[in-house]
Amino acid sequence: MSIIEATKSMLDVLPESDIRVIYTVTKNIFDKETSPFKPLSRAQILQDLDESSAQIENGEYLDFEDALREIEVDCGL
Repeated sequence: MSIIEATKSMLDVLPESDIRVIYTVTKNIFDKETSPFKPLSRAQILQDLDESSAQIENGEYLDFEDALREIEVDCGL
């Protein structure tokens, strides 16, 4: 099943009120004023990369498969 097919199948069973919430959240992500994702400066990106590298070196990371399992449990999948 493709992502489009999976999305459509989920939308087919959701009530209209939930679909409106999804629409609003999605719309806000792409709106510059309401988006939780703000542009980062080059310095901030480099600082974040340095912090991430240090965390990896210290073993402070989660294996991708383990992360997916946690998401599945959290979302009831």
